[in-house]
Amino acid sequence: MIENRDTESLGLKTVIVHYLHQWRLFLIAFLFSLVPATLYLMFYPRTFDFMARIQIQEDEDVSVSGLGMGEAAGLMRSFGIGGSGVGVNIDDEISILSSNWLFCQMILDLGLNVEYFKPLSFYKMYADAPLKLSLDSASRTGLDEEYRFTVTVSDEKVKVKAKCKTGSWKENFTFTSLPARMKAGDTEFTLDFDNGASIRRNFKLKIACMPAGWLAETFSEEFNIEDLSKSSNIIEMSCSDHVKERGKAMLNTLILKFNEQAKSFKQLKDENVMSFVAHRIDSVLSELRDVEAEIETYKTRNEMTLLETDVLFYTEQMKELQTKIVEMETQSYLIRMMDDYVKNPANRYEVVPALFSAVEGDKSSAIGSYNESVVERDRLLKNSNENNPAFKSVSAQVDKLRNGVYLAIEHANRSCQMTLVDLHAKERKILDKMKTVPSMEHEYVGFRRRQEILQGVYLLLLQKREEMVLSLGQRSDHARIIDSAYMLKKPVGPRKLYAAIGVLLLTLVLPVGFLFAKNILVALGQEYRRTK
Repeated sequence: MIENRDTESLGLKTVIVHYLHQWRLFLIAFLFSLVPATLYLMFYPRTFDFMARIQIQEDEDVSVSGLGMGEAAGLMRSFGIGGSGVGVNIDDEISILSSNWLFCQMILDLGLNVEYFKPLSFYKMYADAPLKLSLDSASRTGLDEEYRFTVTVSDEKVKVKAKCKTGSWKENFTFTSLPARMKAGDTEFTLDFDNGASIRRNFKLKIACMPAGWLAETFSEEFNIEDLSKSSNIIEMSCSDHVKERGKAMLNTLILKFNEQAKSFKQLKDENVMSFVAHRIDSVLSELRDVEAEIETYKTRNEMTLLETDVLFYTEQMKELQTKIVEMETQSYLIRMMDDYVKNPANRYEVVPALFSAVEGDKSSAIGSYNESVVERDRLLKNSNENNPAFKSVSAQVDKLRNGVYLAIEHANRSCQMTLVDLHAKERKILDKMKTVPSMEHEYVGFRRRQEILQGVYLLLLQKREEMVLSLGQRSDHARIIDSAYMLKKPVGPRKLYAAIGVLLLTLVLPVGFLFAKNILVALGQEYRRTK
């Protein structure tokens, strides 16, 4: 055992001494490795990290105090009608920020789908590009091929070599002046000078134009978007770039497009609710006018003034009962209105409007869960298509939850009708005592009750409309900017550590590999001569 260890130690020392005798070879390899390391440090673009922070705001509906509807307000809250703030799902917001559609909007807004290169250079030019290539609006969003252009500008003319990367189109153009148009099938390109480049002469530039969706795939992988912590609504976004203006612009534009998308979605939803409310206000107001006209005609025909003086004895007994009947009739009217809206085929995948309560419905309620599923379905449809498995799953969930909404409305209606039957029974008992009151009193009470029901519904609708107006006036960005895009102090490239590691590896690998190969060749030569 000891002899084997001594033999291994002696062999290792022999190898080390052998390599030390070749110190000149290691020195040459070290000097040679300095060349690529120096080239890396000189030509690799100076790259920086950029960061931005945003806080996702919860949607809060402005609401005023209730109108004394009591049990009606409680019933509407159980339906999920009316409401307050809705919680934020940070994972959903991060998914939207990372979506291909949002990155496409950012790329098209900044013109990053068109890349400019100087000859023999790997740098992508940004604001300093002497030429500008643009597409018509339809081609910008519908482009599905990558096109490359080599532009040579001289004193007299501009030569362009254009081709499609797949080889399906290739053509040469010569122009005496710019701007100039080039057509590839249904796609039209416009080439023009930019940043005062018309004064410059005799330069060459390479241009690549590709679909924004392809670039969005790459950008979504290079951008880092994550939440600051599981207990906060703050999201951090970061990226790297060697052009300072472009790095900041990408983050700031991504936030801008995110806010625009959220604002557009919220505006569309509010417009639908406002349209529904306006329609119901007109309908209820028309019914209220008809009832008031009937009351006026009835009083005129029967020469009535104040029938309340004839039933003063029963007023206190009837007051509480009539109040309850009005509340329950109002509930019944609202339930029927909701039932008509939900069962309308045109509203199959529409959000059930939150209309009449000062407090938003609980998410666990039937309509609250249904609305969340419908909003999620609309969001998936906007960011993908109907063949997306996630979209199909959410659509199936919406159809399933819709049955729960039907049952909830049916149960509420049945409960309301049972209560009304009981209240009307009590009312008839009191009215039986009013034998001395003319028979027209009963008819007049019906008129008054219908009027009060419609007045209650009308005031509730007006209240909701004012809430919506206040909400629209006080709306802020969905993502509040905490830190606009800024550049971190320490660059991330080129890294001296990488250059040092490369020098070390080349210094060791090249000589060792050379000596190892040399020894093998010598051994093979000796073996060949011995056998010969």
